[in-house]
Amino acid sequence: VVASCKPLSSGINAEYGGSDNIWASVTIIGSTGTTETGVLDNKMYDDFEDGSTDRFVFPGMKDVGCIQCIIVKARGTDGWLFTSMTVQKVASYTTPVTFKNTNSVWLDADSTRQLKLCNKSKKK
Repeated sequence: VVASCKPLSSGINAEYGGSDNIWASVTIIGSTGTTETGVLDNKMYDDFEDGSTDRFVFPGMKDVGCIQCIIVKARGTDGWLFTSMTVQKVASYTTPVTFKNTNSVWLDADSTRQLKLCNKSKKK
């Protein structure tokens, strides 16, 4: 599974934006089951920087059929606001599925620790 996310902002506020003291993971829900990524972290790289698009690859995950929903979970001391997350099976013939954080929900340790997003089109 490949997960790409475009953070709008990270950190507690604009003054502290760009901090990546957050450990996020994603549960992927499909037509035939669920699977969970590891922590979204690229070693030796500053993930979750304002305005950047981060890409995380998790080979060998369970096939869940048609990707329908994701649950993004956050742990740590910083907040994270992302605009969208695209999930795709590693096989090149699959169509990526993009989930949009249309309500601009912040994930942080103080309030919302997880966010469930579903795609109405339910593409493969």
